[in-house]
Amino acid sequence: MKKDFWLSLLIWFSCITTDQVSKKIFTFSQTARFNEGFIFGSYADLPVMIRILTMSTLYGFIFFLFFALTYFPSPKFKQLKWGLAFLVGGIGGNVFDRTFAGKTLDFIPFPSANMTWVTFNLADLYQSLGAVIVLFIIIFQSKKIWPQDDQRGKYVINPLEQVRFAFKMSMMAMSSCLVVGIFSFAYWRLSLNSLGFVENKLLMSYIIVFISLSLTFTLLAFLTGMVLSHKTVGPLYAFELYVEDLLKGEDRIFVLREGDHYKHLEKIANDLRKVIKK
Repeated sequence: MKKDFWLSLLIWFSCITTDQVSKKIFTFSQTARFNEGFIFGSYADLPVMIRILTMSTLYGFIFFLFFALTYFPSPKFKQLKWGLAFLVGGIGGNVFDRTFAGKTLDFIPFPSANMTWVTFNLADLYQSLGAVIVLFIIIFQSKKIWPQDDQRGKYVINPLEQVRFAFKMSMMAMSSCLVVGIFSFAYWRLSLNSLGFVENKLLMSYIIVFISLSLTFTLLAFLTGMVLSHKTVGPLYAFELYVEDLLKGEDRIFVLREGDHYKHLEKIANDLRKVIKK
């Protein structure tokens, strides 16, 4: 398993943990302020259930993207992964509060432009730090993210095999959405009935949003499968071309891209090259 991936998860976990511990410590401080909305208290007038469902669902997608962007890319993107870990960890700290308490705690005072004080928390600080790191790398180190000399040319090398693999991943994602959807639908319906809401319009909105989110998540899983299969199919395809070149008498060194699977093929290709050259 990649060390940079585990380090990114450790940063993410540490951000959430330290944020939650600090909020427990400063709950009764003089600067403590509770925020029931989203960013800067916006949409605080929405029902608690809507806010919780919205935040938790959005964070599920954010964490999925964070997992994919820290696991699949090569270790040379480690600074970008750390920035994403701070950003997603900070978001997670506030989402955790709003999911389980319906509000989040701000306790760090900061003077604003109109001579009043605004408050924030460690989660906000982590978000800002992560955003600065990510933006700095994207703006000033763009060549490291999109190197022109590290492109295989195309991602669809073996269409049948890659689509088959991506389809399996998308079906797993769709099945997970179905299981979670059935549970959440039943739970939400019982909750609405207990609160005396007229459920028809709300449940219809829920079904539409759930289907849209499930299709989006399935599409992301399919695209992730295509990228992941490229790291598997690509080396095999490159090795086939290398063997064909050797049989034609073309002598060259076989080198895979950074992050490709089947790195042992480089040794096999080198041994094969030595045998053919004798």
